[in-house]
Amino acid sequence: MEAFPHIQTIQHFVKDPSQMYPQSHTIDFHNKADGHERRIVTYLVENFRTTTNLEAYIHLTQLAQSEALMFAYRGWRRQWQDRKCGGALVWQLNDCWPVTSWAIVDYFLRKKPAYYAMYRVLAPIAVGVRRAHHDWSVCHARPAKKLAWDLWISSSEVNDVKVDVELRFVSIATGKDIKAAITKNDVDVTANGATDVLSGEIDNVKEEPHVLAARLWVNGELKSRDADWPQPLKYIQFGDRGLKILPKGNKLHITAEKPVKGLTFEEREGVLVNDSAIDVLPGDEQIVTVRGMKDCDEPLNWRYLGQDE
Repeated sequence: MEAFPHIQTIQHFVKDPSQMYPQSHTIDFHNKADGHERRIVTYLVENFRTTTNLEAYIHLTQLAQSEALMFAYRGWRRQWQDRKCGGALVWQLNDCWPVTSWAIVDYFLRKKPAYYAMYRVLAPIAVGVRRAHHDWSVCHARPAKKLAWDLWISSSEVNDVKVDVELRFVSIATGKDIKAAITKNDVDVTANGATDVLSGEIDNVKEEPHVLAARLWVNGELKSRDADWPQPLKYIQFGDRGLKILPKGNKLHITAEKPVKGLTFEEREGVLVNDSAIDVLPGDEQIVTVRGMKDCDEPLNWRYLGQDE
């Protein structure tokens, strides 16, 4: 799954201001995969509300790549439970010139959101949650009345581990829990495999659109998060999310009043963030560490899905 590089990389190879739009001749020329400028547009139309704003368009392509690779690596890793998949090779890690490509790190070593998504799902212990996304490409505007969901834990540890797990059902419109959270303590997680933990069903007729928000703790320390959203994302009404990003030293403290999808930080030369392209849920503050910022520097720019509504 391809994605555009970051805006600073595009500015490096697009010198004519009249070419700074998503489907310009110059930008299309910097995609050497035959037909992929057309394929990218198709993915976006199927999944997101499209835009002609270049920076917003870049974010959508990167979010599509991030979601695709997250689903893939998370799913392949889970298949080790039945020894159906023992690993995957990354195609591709980085670029040897500044282009649009499958890379998760661009020519200038700027990480795309997919890098962080893969990092999270390949952590030593990672929680996963997903609803059974029906094939809406066949009848796209008619969602299934009911969808099954399940939650599992993948582990590459050499010993069994006990963990605590929480699953919340968070309204996209209000940020409130639509029903009681499910918690399980002292769950035995099998070493070098995947462990099924919870399952259930979503009633799309009686229940409002909501996010399945999972968290996992080991010895009281939060180790992993995962979130599953209704698909396709283009049908979701976002609007103001009540997002707050408060800098404290070299850390960004992030909160939201309503669920936020794909919060992605600017990749600035010489500046490193330890996480990006994150989903932020109410009542779950996330902290992102930033290295390389100087006191005189401008704050990092950021973007999330639907912020332009």
